[in-house]
Amino acid sequence: MSPGRLLVAACLLVACGERGGAGRVAPAPDVPATPAVATPRTSCAGERDEAAALRCWARLLAGPGLAGRDNGSPGGAAARAAIVAGLQAYGLEMAGETGSFEQPLPRGANVLARAPGRDPARAGEHVVLAAHYDHLGELDGVVHPGADDNASGVAVALAVARRLAADPPARSVLLAAFDAEEPPDYRTATMGSNYFVAHPTIAREQLVAVVCLDLMGGDLWAGHRSPLYVMGRETFAQRPEPALADDPRLPVRAMHLRLVEELPQGRQAFSDHGAFFAGEIPSLFVSTGRSPHYHQPTDTPETLKYDKMLAAVDVVEAHVRVLADMPDRPAWARDQPVRSADAAVLAELLAAGLGEGGARGTDEFTGLARPRLQADLARARALASAGREPSEGEAREIVQISLRAQCLLAVDSEVPTAACLLL
Repeated sequence: MSPGRLLVAACLLVACGERGGAGRVAPAPDVPATPAVATPRTSCAGERDEAAALRCWARLLAGPGLAGRDNGSPGGAAARAAIVAGLQAYGLEMAGETGSFEQPLPRGANVLARAPGRDPARAGEHVVLAAHYDHLGELDGVVHPGADDNASGVAVALAVARRLAADPPARSVLLAAFDAEEPPDYRTATMGSNYFVAHPTIAREQLVAVVCLDLMGGDLWAGHRSPLYVMGRETFAQRPEPALADDPRLPVRAMHLRLVEELPQGRQAFSDHGAFFAGEIPSLFVSTGRSPHYHQPTDTPETLKYDKMLAAVDVVEAHVRVLADMPDRPAWARDQPVRSADAAVLAELLAAGLGEGGARGTDEFTGLARPRLQADLARARALASAGREPSEGEAREIVQISLRAQCLLAVDSEVPTAACLLL
């Protein structure tokens, strides 16, 4: 199994940087970072109702006029201008370069805005709320709209930013709509988040935590109400664990980042939190996971679960506020063990996929895969109920079970079932 296939195999719960098509149309000529202009009407800022605003943002960003928002394209510039107009209307401050909302990149630009904190003693510290706004553009002449990846994340981030501007927490919050998350910039110095961390517009020591949103509006398979996975709490010395009421629209589960990032060839972050994680800035990665529409032309606004997105606004806001209101500055945790709770979350996913308890399972967990996954489920349940935390060897077992399940849920054209079962 090649490293490329292994990378694809580990992308279910994350926004992996693999292209969905066989080729890529030559990029449009570079578009200047700053001249695009939009009005509140075209940016959805005029929508007073939050649910209507979420729909509006998703339809605007993933609409045909923006042609998939490839960075450096006219569609990318139009998306950027719309987001800037929305942030202006919501009352956020400029946090880009040269007195603007933008940070120019080799192609395209990041959008950066600040909601000032209310506590003078902590307002200089910033919690970053991040979501990339670019997508694939056209592949082989076919537009990939990118509604879930990642118009959904931008829409949720903007809703949270609007709330924070109206009712600021103690620390400041930096809204970062990153460009150039997708290939060919993915995992390079020109990736928007990598560029920002290397060239911050706010002093590096003032960045105290990041909450990164990617893939916020889909389900792992049809008929399954996928949870919102909050990954990375283990990176905080003092864990952010806000009290969250049960919500029938959206179950919420904490999960260790290792379960989606620890590949056989080494650990790899699959979204914009990676640059912060590498710099030992405490990092949360929030996602509902990779739907069957991931990196496909079918990733349209009509496929999004807007009730989930509306509920996610509450969840994300709660986590940002906990981080921004903590009495002590969020600190990096050197020790980040996998917990028995991670095995329990994984067991829940396996049980749903296998159709236990009346759940609508997935066809990917049938046939040759079913006996192996049933054994994996039994092992995950045993580790979850052992009455102690797993050893490092057992933690590796949990990670391996997770990667095997994710591999099976990738489309068979990417990774055949037999290859997944060898993991």
